[in-house]
Amino acid sequence: MNFFLAKEYIRYFHLKSDEHSLHSPFFYHFHLNTIKKKAFSNEWKSIENKRKALLEDESEIQIIDLGAGSKVENSQSRKIKSIARHSLSIPKFSQFLFRLIKDFKFENTIELGTSLGINTSYLAKANSNASIYTFEADPSAMKIAKEVNTDLENIKYYEGDIGHLLPEMLNRLNPRINLVYVDANHTYEASVEYFNLILPYLTTQSVYIMDDIHWSVGMKKAWDELKLRKEVTSSIDLFDAGLLFFNPDFQKQHYVLDF
Repeated sequence: MNFFLAKEYIRYFHLKSDEHSLHSPFFYHFHLNTIKKKAFSNEWKSIENKRKALLEDESEIQIIDLGAGSKVENSQSRKIKSIARHSLSIPKFSQFLFRLIKDFKFENTIELGTSLGINTSYLAKANSNASIYTFEADPSAMKIAKEVNTDLENIKYYEGDIGHLLPEMLNRLNPRINLVYVDANHTYEASVEYFNLILPYLTTQSVYIMDDIHWSVGMKKAWDELKLRKEVTSSIDLFDAGLLFFNPDFQKQHYVLDF
């Protein structure tokens, strides 16, 4: 058992609140309509069918992990269904990412950590005119993600070490990034490095999402430091992930909210 994670959850459980405690109109509606909304979209059916297929796939693949590794499995040879069970976001979170792009009409998204491509599906399907730049170090996982998303044409894949590929891509394209979703290399050093690399390309309306902010001492340290950066004007802790905002109109506030 991950005792650090359990301790963090107990703390989160006692600190979290709902939208009724929010005085900011923006964050009240954001929590109610983007984070917590339960309405189902028919656009999700095909993606969840892909998830189901992965969760039933007995095939084994060789995994190359350049990050902090897995706290569930240490073997480099893993069944696809096991990777899917332990690595994929729950549908509720994937669908939150979909609503975020849909609601705010985001056009450029960076995803660090493609994994098997389910979140990538949600990100790409939310706006077919948007560009999704997704990065994955492991070639076996990337191969599956591409197969999962053969029907989606707005995904641009980057396979290899994110620390090398990301700065090259940013320098070459000089994009304005609306949404960042980081679920890769769960270390303090990498989390801070990714933020510093992407920060110059964000806008005041951008949202930066860090997954697994309570996963380890290092991840918690990175989250606690980044939310206090002067460029960050507000943050939301959903336990599974943390959201950073950069709008200068927001009053500096750090929310711990129910998900």
